[in-house]
Amino acid sequence: MYTDGAVSNNGYENSRGGWAYVILDENDNVVRSASGHVEPATNNICELMALIEGCHAAVEFDREATVVVYTDSSYAQRCYKEGWWRKWLSNGWINSKKERVANIDLWRKLIPFFRGSHFTFEKCKGHSGDFWNEFVDKLAVKAKEKK
Repeated sequence: MYTDGAVSNNGYENSRGGWAYVILDENDNVVRSASGHVEPATNNICELMALIEGCHAAVEFDREATVVVYTDSSYAQRCYKEGWWRKWLSNGWINSKKERVANIDLWRKLIPFFRGSHFTFEKCKGHSGDFWNEFVDKLAVKAKEKK
């Protein structure tokens, strides 16, 4: 699965964003894909929405499948790989800067997928010519323009 988020005017009141995912089978055939609009938005919100929606869709499609999730979001991938989420859960959602974690509502929806063995989250470099990363980027950009 590949996921991506896109945003215009990141962090401002008039921001608008989009998220997208594509789920592939072992032969790189598209099994499912979707996108959606987010407003107001930040880049992190859109990236997290793409991950959450994609993970839910993967479970709907096949509860037993092992899914490798490729994201260009260092924030989400590092949270998974470095176990930030475990620390957040144990210390009341306070980050390493001693501040409240942003987007707790979204992290609460994503963390259950971190816990299981069916999902792994890998970093892919954005805008580097990877076909499927570019595919979901285009879907996310298109979704941010829709209401």
